[in-house]
Amino acid sequence: MTKKPATIFDFIDGMTHKKKAWSEYTDIDHKKFSPYLVNRWLSMRMELIEIINQLQKYTIGLLSHKDTYRLYHGLLPAQRTFAKYIKGKKEDKYDKQLVSQIADHYLISKSEAIEYVELMPKDSCSSLLSLYGYTEKEIKTMLKGKK
Repeated sequence: MTKKPATIFDFIDGMTHKKKAWSEYTDIDHKKFSPYLVNRWLSMRMELIEIINQLQKYTIGLLSHKDTYRLYHGLLPAQRTFAKYIKGKKEDKYDKQLVSQIADHYLISKSEAIEYVELMPKDSCSSLLSLYGYTEKEIKTMLKGKK
């Protein structure tokens, strides 16, 4: 029976409440260790944000995986806590056709067009879409997520 390789959660548990030494992990586990992911998950705990932010310039690139693990192992309190995963912004907040039309009209990138849509009043978006021949029904559908 083969042992499953360690996951990010195993490493987090090993550095915090279980306090498992680096040497207890296999070579396969060592290769799977990711300082970036560890920093990301630890920074979701509000009380650790500042310290993780300060340490990440050392833990990503400068320190070896072993040293990064040992640093957090020694630094973090031996307690189990819950860190709620913080999702990134939803990319498809607005209709793709709306964003594309705004980008084409103002000759800007799509990410800039999303910012424009957020700042523009709904009636301005509607007027702009009317200029390009969209029907009232199409405009209503495209502006569905717009407040």
